[in-house]
Amino acid sequence: LSPSYLVLVSRILSVWTMASCSLSQPCPVNSVVGAGIGGSAVTHFLQQHFGPRVQIDVFEKGTVGGRLATISVNKQHYESGAASFHSLSLHMQGFVKHLGLKHRREVVGRSAIFGGENFVLEETDWYLLNLFRLWWHYGISFLRLQMWVEEVMEKFMRIYKYQAHGYAFSGVEELLYSLGESSFINMTQRSVAESLLQVGVTQRFIDDIVSAVLRSSYGQSAVMPAFAGAMALAGAQGILWSVEGGNKLVCSGLLKLTKANVIHATVTSVALPADR
Repeated sequence: LSPSYLVLVSRILSVWTMASCSLSQPCPVNSVVGAGIGGSAVTHFLQQHFGPRVQIDVFEKGTVGGRLATISVNKQHYESGAASFHSLSLHMQGFVKHLGLKHRREVVGRSAIFGGENFVLEETDWYLLNLFRLWWHYGISFLRLQMWVEEVMEKFMRIYKYQAHGYAFSGVEELLYSLGESSFINMTQRSVAESLLQVGVTQRFIDDIVSAVLRSSYGQSAVMPAFAGAMALAGAQGILWSVEGGNKLVCSGLLKLTKANVIHATVTSVALPADR
């Protein structure tokens, strides 16, 4: 799952925790597993929901940030996990603003498809020429792909409205059904290729374009689940951005802001107390 999706799901999961804080009664300790973007977001929403006196323990077996990680090569820092965020990831936008972080300017480059012996398609600086080349090679498959992704994202964005009204769900399946009914459930059970073929995208376009995007962004192929694949393909079409200094600063910033107690340990099981 993408970081933006984890943030959105974590917001829903955070309202499951039943706790109360008052001046006469100490706040119960809330435990969060993982200090990646999902766990860090949960700490933020827990404090937002229950107030600044809430106590939060975060268990992390590795380093803070999870998939939001960086590596250093020749004294230069590079994102080794989730490299960028979509412009529609409203929570990430809010976190960056709340923490006083800055967007990093992305270096604009060109894309090309190499078929093993020669370049099948090369991007140019001319937008209309790029569209013509796509049409010449693949017909209207690129338009059908765009329409499919936009339809998925339009339904997915309903989650912000649900959160604003404090809706909660008993599980991920119920959440997905509320967003896209049975179509979203089916997208977790079929591949990207199957879903795109159903809406008229050609196999050649899937092999050349879709597979390349999924491999570069997720390390996956077109047989990955369609729902996660749609999120990856949305990133290829939208405006992307990253955080100056490293995306992991969002995680460490949220944990510091909420004064969460980070415990470096491995969680082997989770159970409710007997009195619940």
